Amino acid sequence: MPISIDEFETTPEPRLRPPAAGAENADRVLAFLAERRDEAFTPAEICKLTGVPHGSVGVVLARLEDRGLVRHRGAYWAIGRGPTAR
Repeated sequence: MPISIDEFETTPEPRLRPPAAGAENADRVLAFLAERRDEAFTPAEICKLTGVPHGSVGVVLARLEDRGLVRHRGAYWAIGRGPTAR
């Protein structure tokens, strides 16, 4: 969708960039786990309960784990314990 030249020239550059690939899925998974801090879920359960595509859940969880936002034991995943977890 085009924008006006005024918007082009005055909008900060970061706001003109599209969201990172998979950002919406990561936000959905992170919000889901943050709302259920007292539970842990399998990737299949996360997929079913969030609507994130099955092929994306594992990648999303691995990236969130790299950032310390989620943790896992065996087949189960939960929100992270660190200060950056919601």
